[in-house]
Amino acid sequence: MKAALYVLRHDRGAALVTVLLLVAVMSVGAVASFENLGFTIKRTTAVKMHEQARQYALGGEVIARLAAEEMRRADAKFIALTGGGQGRAISYPIDGGMIEGVVEDTSNCFNVNSLVSGAEGRLAADAQGGARYIRLLVALGLPAFEAERLTATLTDWIDSDGRPGPMGAEDYDYAALSPAYRAANTKMVDLSELRLVKGYGPEIRTVVEKHLCVRPDTASVVLNANTLKPSDAPLLVALVGTALDLEAARRVIAERPAGGYSDNAGFWAERAFAGMTLDQTVRSRISVKPQAFDARISVKYYDARVELVSHLFLGEGGKATVMAREFGVIY
Repeated sequence: MKAALYVLRHDRGAALVTVLLLVAVMSVGAVASFENLGFTIKRTTAVKMHEQARQYALGGEVIARLAAEEMRRADAKFIALTGGGQGRAISYPIDGGMIEGVVEDTSNCFNVNSLVSGAEGRLAADAQGGARYIRLLVALGLPAFEAERLTATLTDWIDSDGRPGPMGAEDYDYAALSPAYRAANTKMVDLSELRLVKGYGPEIRTVVEKHLCVRPDTASVVLNANTLKPSDAPLLVALVGTALDLEAARRVIAERPAGGYSDNAGFWAERAFAGMTLDQTVRSRISVKPQAFDARISVKYYDARVELVSHLFLGEGGKATVMAREFGVIY
């Protein structure tokens, strides 16, 4: 009898230990489950906040497009007097944060895709585009031979054929690199591609990139005479030709009337162009209204922040379209 009672008591003790062990395991599991649930809730909330901030940024882009179209329609002299398109910042409060943005005229640059002409798949070197680019590089201080070489390699990067031109570079040249890659043989979509082109090392890119841009077509950029800066003088030399030296180009820009030009004729009437015979294709590459804008938008929404740069292009009808979007770090 005593033995039976001892066994019963022993079994009860073992059962109690088992129950306590189960309770402890279940408690640990419950704590872990609640922690995972809390993390999931926080992550879902953060994702929703970031997505909402992203939508606010895209909403800011719509406003920027409307502002760009309005500046295109406005009187050219009024734009020049008010400094339109020169990076004036705008801020707008929202529940939980703020939208800040700036729209800047980016009309004045050299379109790298103008080095070629033709349709997709049949892009060939454009002689006029190449000559303008060589003049730009020389005006920026590069030796003539180096300018010709850089023009040749960049043209080969964009044109459709796989045959390297004189001083150019195609697949064979890039296949020897590590890692190996091939020439794009199509229009550029972003200026960051420049670092892949033969000859365009960091020093060269530092000199030329600030004067270059990428447009969706192969047309030469139409410069905005009312927003040209003295630092843009090489672009004017590239357009007009060697008959206009760099110092004369700087003077033309520096001596621009305070109210700007109301039409192209006023710009070409400047004394620096007196006696020059300029082709109509050259004269048509100057305008008194903007052709492109960059919209830089920053959104702060609770703990989320989104940065967006939208590259806007205005066509012949003045309708703004988005060429590209660049979202910054989202955190």
